Order: sequence, then structure tokens, then C-alpha cells
Amino acid sequence: MEELEQIYAETRGPVCAYLLYLGVPRAQAQEVTQEVYLRLHQTMRKGTAIDNMRAWLFRVAHNLGLKVRSRERALRAVSPDWERFENPATSQESALIDRERNRRVSEALESLSPQQRNCLYLRSEGLRYREIAEVMGISSSTVNEFLRRAMSRLAEAAHG
Repeated sequence: MEELEQIYAETRGPVCAYLLYLGVPRAQAQEVTQEVYLRLHQTMRKGTAIDNMRAWLFRVAHNLGLKVRSRERALRAVSPDWERFENPATSQESALIDRERNRRVSEALESLSPQQRNCLYLRSEGLRYREIAEVMGISSSTVNEFLRRAMSRLAEAAHG
């Protein structure tokens, strides 16, 4: 039971944030997060081995989140917190340059396909290509291609 509590404490925030990213309304995201951990508890009680706990949790959250979203019909996308990757500006000039760069990068993020944004988000959560592939139900080479294209577009926006 201690192991489950530790896993919950370490991963609850990122799993709930991922559900919000998928467009699950906040109140339902909390309920779905609880459902993810209920399923984990049930799976552990059965004695089923889980090789990669983090990937398993995101996969269950992904599937449940898509199911909730499809039932809702009124999808309202929530923008991910990309600002957590920004650096504070050191001067007014650099602040202006940073704002312009951030605007271009934000526009580039919005222009990415949903699959590219999803791969990028999961990668920012620390998942490896193989784990992202498991979560999204695609091949690792497809994850590689989505991320390559997304990073290319973002790099072009940041430097262009």
C-alpha cells in the first residue's frame, strides 16, 4: 500500500495535467485521475506485473481521457502550460526579444498537429519515445517523426 501511495504522490499532478491537456474539463479530470489510480490498485491486487509504471499510468489516463472527451461532445481544449519552459528576462530589450520569440513559438505550437503536440507534451513529462508510443498506440518511429517535425518547426520559429 505504501508503494501505491508513493506512486500516487509522485505522478498524480502530471497525470491530471495530461488529462486537462487532452481537453477533459477540470472537475472530470480529477475524477478520471482517481479512476486511473483505482485501476492501478485493482491491477496490483491481481498481481499483474507492470513493467513501466509511468507509461502505464499515462496510457490508462490517455484512454480514459479520450473516452470522457468523446462522451462530452463539447470539447474545450485547455492550453498546456508551455511557459514553464521559459527563462526570465534580464533587461527590457531582452524582454522584448523574448516576448517576440515566445509569440512566434506559441504560434508554431498552435500550428502543430494534435499528435505532434501530444508527443511533445508527453516528452516534456519525461516519457521516452517507446513510452510515448505505448501511450498513444503508435510506433516509436512515428513518435520520432512527429517529434522531429515539431522540433524543427519550433526551432525555426524560435530562431526566425
